[in-house]
Amino acid sequence: MEEIFHPDFSNINIDKSIPTISISNILSALDIPFDKEGVAQKTFDKNFNDPSSQYYKKSISEIIDMWETKGAESRHYGSMLDDYIGLNLKPIITDDGINRNLMLWKMDNDYANDERLHRLCDSFDNFYSLLSKSGDTIFVDRERTVYYKITVDHPITGEKIDYYVKGRFDALFYNKRTKKWIVIDWKSSGSIDKVSNKWTNNFLGPMNKYPALNYYSYTNQLHFYKKALIENHYLPEGTTEDDVVVMIVNLPGKICEGSGTNFETHSPAMKFDSELMNRIFTFGIQKELLKVKKEEEIIQEDNNTNNINTDNNNLENIF
Repeated sequence: MEEIFHPDFSNINIDKSIPTISISNILSALDIPFDKEGVAQKTFDKNFNDPSSQYYKKSISEIIDMWETKGAESRHYGSMLDDYIGLNLKPIITDDGINRNLMLWKMDNDYANDERLHRLCDSFDNFYSLLSKSGDTIFVDRERTVYYKITVDHPITGEKIDYYVKGRFDALFYNKRTKKWIVIDWKSSGSIDKVSNKWTNNFLGPMNKYPALNYYSYTNQLHFYKKALIENHYLPEGTTEDDVVVMIVNLPGKICEGSGTNFETHSPAMKFDSELMNRIFTFGIQKELLKVKKEEEIIQEDNNTNNINTDNNNLENIF
């Protein structure tokens, strides 16, 4: 039987003195900030007098509350789905052949009576059944943090600074027949947006030629995992970018339009480009450094103002 290389994700060689930034923060730097109040105002103007709208007679604050409630609910179900996936990919089977932890989890989360949770889990079950059907693809690990070190120029001083970009991948598989590693990112909160419209902005910085759609953000996230896995030597020596496949898997808990299945798989929005990824990392880190500097300047301005006030008081005492 072929022995499969098992990556070491202990990260014992990571230098704790080097600052880190998450891939999520890096990707956020590429986006134009969401104007929640402005969009809520437009939603209010458009829908307040429309009886068919869910926002009918809703105030701006009520609209924002609706969005936040929906977002919290989606995160809650996403977290439960993640637990379910873990209990299936890393099951603890007792001597009687039963995954008791999974049974307890279903009881604790009222699985039998929660239709939304049930449908989400069905989406995963159907995808995983297809993935493992041939017996060639095996599960390797899940939810492991990986690091990639990059040196950037400080945007003000020009000083060379080391940074770690870090992130945690959802799942790693290996296909014994094709000899490919497969990195998967699960998505359950909605659709994968691939088509721009007249309201779609472009990303900022090195991604400014691409539309600001989540399809591209998810791709960049997966490309980070790919880069870190290869270049920080989590995978066997000699592993190339062609040996690592990345895949977005949408588990919406409903039948997807056009596919007839309750899951969707998506290959990357764009080809892996190691040089572009380094530019993206540099952009995000430099923006972070500028943001910190800006906050320091605000504090310094406050201190200067206090000093001026103190000087004025002293002058008043003199005269």
